[in-house]
Amino acid sequence: MRKAMRRGIIFLALAALTGTVWGAGLSFTLKAGHFFPADSLFRDVYKGGLVFGGELAVPVAGVLHLWAGAELFGKTGLLSLSEEETKLRIIPLYLGLRCHFGKSRVRPYIGAAAAYFLFKEENALGSVSESGLGFLGQAGLLAGLGGSVWLDVFVNYRACTLKTEGEDPLEAKLDGISAGLGLVFRF
Repeated sequence: MRKAMRRGIIFLALAALTGTVWGAGLSFTLKAGHFFPADSLFRDVYKGGLVFGGELAVPVAGVLHLWAGAELFGKTGLLSLSEEETKLRIIPLYLGLRCHFGKSRVRPYIGAAAAYFLFKEENALGSVSESGLGFLGQAGLLAGLGGSVWLDVFVNYRACTLKTEGEDPLEAKLDGISAGLGLVFRF
């Protein structure tokens, strides 16, 4: 995993340098939204809630942008049977490509990324920490607010199922939709 992460960082740095040479710039986004889980058991325990994140995007060729980011979803819920408190944290780290359309102050985009999901759940029954690969797709609209500041209105879908090993394996379905706003700074 560390080698893959290191390679991704090196690739992103090289892409940033390439974009700068061609006159294109890096953009950084701070975003917040609401996560709507697809799995009914997940919804029963945690309901959904706020998600926060950050993204980097670098133009690499024409309308294509290299796109990387991370999000954080943390929530406290109640176990279904015992109604004891349970805490959850999900962090997807993703790297992919986005396609931006148009040159005006309003630009739609669509993207797809490979994602590495970090999952941790703690409750009276024990603690589970797992990680695994998944997928993240995103579509949105960028609107120029003035100068180098833009508004990002986005919807994304994530898909990942994690399974534990052992005598009593557990399965966590992390699929769901997020929607929200971001503030983009272009350099």
